[in-house]
Amino acid sequence: MKSRYFFLVFFLFLIPCPAFADDDSEDVIEDLGWVAIGAGVIATVPFVAFIKIRKFALNSGDSTIQIAKQMAPSYKPILNFHIILNSIGYFSGMFHGLLLSSNLEPISLSLALVMTVLMISGILLRYTSSRNSKMFNRLLHGQIGLVILLIGLILLHVLTADD
Repeated sequence: MKSRYFFLVFFLFLIPCPAFADDDSEDVIEDLGWVAIGAGVIATVPFVAFIKIRKFALNSGDSTIQIAKQMAPSYKPILNFHIILNSIGYFSGMFHGLLLSSNLEPISLSLALVMTVLMISGILLRYTSSRNSKMFNRLLHGQIGLVILLIGLILLHVLTADD
């Protein structure tokens, strides 16, 4: 069992490595941005799908409640996967931004702020025990407005990036 977790963690840390496999420094910086986007998508889509399917199963009725109960033990591993991959995406995105800090623009700065708010609220949501702080962080981290803002800023950043 532990060897699977070691393999998973080892594999996740190898994901950003292809960004450095090229000799051209501009391509490395660009690849870090794509690693950040890819890690965020891969981390978030399955997690949100799992949550929505589980809520649907709980709210549908008697026969689907058993399905929701069977899904419960897999919540923690999926959450840990979500946290690990989003952390990789966050740090890849921040290094991408730091390496391009000479070309700082309002879109990139806004993107960094939204990413930081979502990352901090997610970490606090996972590792705080106070009821009030969990409620606040759940509201902040789950805001659809912040997610739409993040997606919009990513699209603007990619579309307005200098080639």
